[in-house]
Amino acid sequence: MRAPELGRYCDLVARAKALLVSDPAAAKTAAENAEKVLPGYAAPRVLLARAALALGKIDDAAREFEAARGKDPRSVEDPPTMHDLAEVLRRTGKLEDALAVYRALVPRIDLLGSPDRRVAVLLEAAHVSMAVAASRAAGGATPAEAPSTEPKRAPLDEAAAYLREARQRPPSALSGDVLLSLVLVLDRNGDRVQADAALADARASGVHLRTGGPSYLAAAEDKACLEALAAEGAAAVKLWETYLAGPGAKTPWAASARARLEAAKKAPRPAGAKGGP
Repeated sequence: MRAPELGRYCDLVARAKALLVSDPAAAKTAAENAEKVLPGYAAPRVLLARAALALGKIDDAAREFEAARGKDPRSVEDPPTMHDLAEVLRRTGKLEDALAVYRALVPRIDLLGSPDRRVAVLLEAAHVSMAVAASRAAGGATPAEAPSTEPKRAPLDEAAAYLREARQRPPSALSGDVLLSLVLVLDRNGDRVQADAALADARASGVHLRTGGPSYLAAAEDKACLEALAAEGAAAVKLWETYLAGPGAKTPWAASARARLEAAKKAPRPAGAKGGP
């Protein structure tokens, strides 16, 4: 009895999927119509969530993903949808949940169509892992531990593994971000020798952050750190000072940032440079 409705529903779902990248507003309309034809299924909600993300409506995307998962937890298991879900969780501050999704997605990233998107997943996963480690370190001290004025340092092996894998991928627009993020993670993980070697490689290659700002960050203040690693001399000093004057001073990474600041102050100035510290 419902064959006409089912056919119309399937056509609208297929149309919404096809339009997600090229015309997310039209994809949204098609998904809304699918929901009207056959209410109660997860697929239109997933498509509404993904269209909302593409349109920059993060709260709407979060709400629709929650609705879809409530109807069918398996509805978000294909890799492109998982990436969109992880991004929404990351951007709404649900970092523990985001990390769980990234961990499930990373082994399947070769099913994503774009090589750049595969690298983006690894880069995002690394920064989420680092932010989660910082959060756990900040709240993870036990009563038996002696008080300390320094936050507990968190291990970052998982973040480093994601970035090392990203570095093995073909060059992309994010190659500079990957290498500088790896330097940052190694430094914070206490691997200063490896961090210095990677930083030397970065500077020898003339790497730089992708223009437009690092959208993959889970901690906004880390932007100053990445920019500082890419800079030298007075510019690097100013950026490290900016980081330590803000939320960065209360993170487990403050000590490594101060060490970089002191190193930047002592570094020889480029020939012809004037002023500065």
